[in-house]
Amino acid sequence: MRHWKSRLIAFLICFCLGLALSLTVGFIVGLFNSQHETAARLKILEQHTCNAVESFSSPEEILAALKSEDVSVRREVFRRLFLRPGVATIYYDYERDRDYPERAERAELKYLNLDGQRDDEAVLTFLRYENPVALILKKEECGWQLAGALSAWLRFEDYPYDDWIEFPETIKRGTHEILLRESTGDATRYSRNARLLKLSDGTLAEIAEFTEEGIKPLEGYRKPDWSDVKLHEATAHTFLLSEEASRLRLKTKEEVFIYSGSLPDYTYWLEVDGAWHTARTHWRERQVVRLRTISEHARELVWNEGQKRFIDAE
Repeated sequence: MRHWKSRLIAFLICFCLGLALSLTVGFIVGLFNSQHETAARLKILEQHTCNAVESFSSPEEILAALKSEDVSVRREVFRRLFLRPGVATIYYDYERDRDYPERAERAELKYLNLDGQRDDEAVLTFLRYENPVALILKKEECGWQLAGALSAWLRFEDYPYDDWIEFPETIKRGTHEILLRESTGDATRYSRNARLLKLSDGTLAEIAEFTEEGIKPLEGYRKPDWSDVKLHEATAHTFLLSEEASRLRLKTKEEVFIYSGSLPDYTYWLEVDGAWHTARTHWRERQVVRLRTISEHARELVWNEGQKRFIDAE
């Protein structure tokens, strides 16, 4: 009888110890899981916390603010977009631009698919202080956010910049890239370059670059009309879409030009002052006679998925 009681006591002690150990382990595991779940929830909340300064309810909201008659509305939207127009002269008044920004000129809004994802991006283009600007906006969970702000250093001779930016399909149908043009020059030379940009993972990257037009004095030419005789190089581009590997074909022609006549005028409308203006075009817009062709050649670039850019075809 005494032996049976000792066994019962030993069983009860072991049972209580096991139950206590089990409860302790369960409590520790539960506490760890609770902390882990709480951390995960906090991380999710942090990812989904909306920043009212960086997000906009719609691209139309930005467009309306850029064109608003109320200077305080324009000031606020430019502050949120962190835009800084290019400096045209050393006398540029930064304080006035910050406090009294002018209304955007020729503002336009379009929707395009730039990254191959389901939703389209919004592209808002306008002129500001005769500088072209493009805003690339992507819709996130918190609203529309700025993926990139583009501008281009273009000579005033290229005003009104009708074709400074284009959105061709270059790699696959349905997805657009950004073709951005920039120019520079002086009284004797001119060059216009084209840069191809692609939106990927929320950032813009250059995937190709080439010179569209170049004009310079003809070397070794010493006749009296030397200032009007130029070496002109023009490159035409064609995008060839393919399921295997899309290509960029460049055809370049070098010719000798002679320019003549006076500079033609052109007129343009400014919304800022509500008036028409007249200006002279660039000297390359003068009448021209082709004297001779020097060379013609073609070059092809092929899309390389590994390098994420167009490279020379082998």
